[in-house]
Amino acid sequence: MELLSSNIQHYHWGDYSFIPELQSRADGNTPEAELWMGAHPTSPSRILRTEQGLDEIISNNPKSALGPNRSLFGDELPFIMKILAIRSPLSIQVHPNTKQAEKGFTAEQKEINQSQFYSSPRGKEEVVCALSETDLKFGFRELHEIRTIIDAVGQSEFHQIAEGFLERPSEQTLKEIIEKILSMGPNQVESIATAVLSSNLSSTPIQKKEVKYFDGLVNTYPNDPGLLIFLLMNFITLHPGDFLYVSPGVTHVYLSGNVVEITSNSDNVIRCGLTPKDINSQEYLSIASFLSEKPEIQKPLNTLHSYVSPTPFSLSRLLIEGEWKTSLIGPEILISTHNNFDITNALGESLKVAQGQPVWVPYSDTGYKISGHCMLFRCATVPSL
Repeated sequence: MELLSSNIQHYHWGDYSFIPELQSRADGNTPEAELWMGAHPTSPSRILRTEQGLDEIISNNPKSALGPNRSLFGDELPFIMKILAIRSPLSIQVHPNTKQAEKGFTAEQKEINQSQFYSSPRGKEEVVCALSETDLKFGFRELHEIRTIIDAVGQSEFHQIAEGFLERPSEQTLKEIIEKILSMGPNQVESIATAVLSSNLSSTPIQKKEVKYFDGLVNTYPNDPGLLIFLLMNFITLHPGDFLYVSPGVTHVYLSGNVVEITSNSDNVIRCGLTPKDINSQEYLSIASFLSEKPEIQKPLNTLHSYVSPTPFSLSRLLIEGEWKTSLIGPEILISTHNNFDITNALGESLKVAQGQPVWVPYSDTGYKISGHCMLFRCATVPSL
């Protein structure tokens, strides 16, 4: 086992203080959006003691690092663990499944001058667990709710593009609305967004908090078609300990808050709006699901809890008061969000670990014991406690 160096991603939407405070550091001058813990080639973690890349360590001895299931993951760590500190909304985005990623990656490799939206042929699933109150948009609302919103806005152009949907609400006609929205000119978007802000939305499922986010996004992206897609999506608030699985194809937007996130070992993201980054509307339309998605929020049932998801990795939230031990079925990454702890592996090796300090535990350690009083988040290749 080894302590990992701090691996920070600086994105415009990140917070200035959450991750520094987690790691008992002074605030920096740039936003710290994500703390990465993994072996993805874009930004692999490094061993604190030697600065060797975790990807290199795994590549040099995949049997020792990953264990007997390594062939299932192509001799790679199958996850990236992250802490996200969200000060302002991210883009409207969706992730591809494996088949879509393989197709997109292959196509881009053949077109040298084409923009690169697929960094690998791997699909991307993700799970999130809230560390603080966290707002997000997740999937599309029920069809009758979308109809209520369009009627309440009462803007002629909005009604015109939604005519087919209003007559025959369905997954297909919802996709047709969004396709038309994404091809709108800036003046059309601005006109409808202005109408939304002046409308009486009390008869709709849109909450006052959503309107506040919408108003802020209008000021930042006044002509962005993503504003109108934002209206059609579910709004949810996660409370500390709440957990959500985000499957490929589900449109989502993180708005504010702090979470532990685990994704597949993939950085494939397709964006369609509300971002200064590149967007790809046609690819978004080809891989997104337009089914109404009801978010299924899981809450921890006890102090030592493993969440359930269909992913090849699991997330556990462990409130440890004293000692806790486990055996290893595969490699793990650990991080405490409250207090320091000690870890001793089955080989008798021990480390003192500070709050916010990631720990890499290879399969070859066979097991470990945690000592202390801490809130520990544990990412493993299979769910177990």
